Amino acid sequence: MRQVVSFAAATLLLMSFAPGAEAGVRNYFSPVVEGARIDACMAEGVCGKPVADAFCKAQGYDNALIFQREPFQSTRVLDSGITCTSSCTAFKQIKCFSTKDDFAGL
Repeated sequence: MRQVVSFAAATLLLMSFAPGAEAGVRNYFSPVVEGARIDACMAEGVCGKPVADAFCKAQGYDNALIFQREPFQSTRVLDSGITCTSSCTAFKQIKCFSTKDDFAGL
């Protein structure tokens, strides 16, 4: 039986062997912006990974490694601030990831 390694696991494994690099990972559970849960879509209709990536970049990370969504009664659209109050989908979790070069700034 052949084992399949997820992209996220492979990325973390590769980064652990990268010389001069240090990884940073943080989980955000039920992430919020301006006190409201983050909607899983942007105003122009792009949903999922691009929105999670934008949230992570706003937090100082490179991108989202994983994310989970769930139905929620009220959310805020990240790029427009519009509030969704009907049939909304929020992020349940976003795991942000970044690399930091140990020699940056030398």
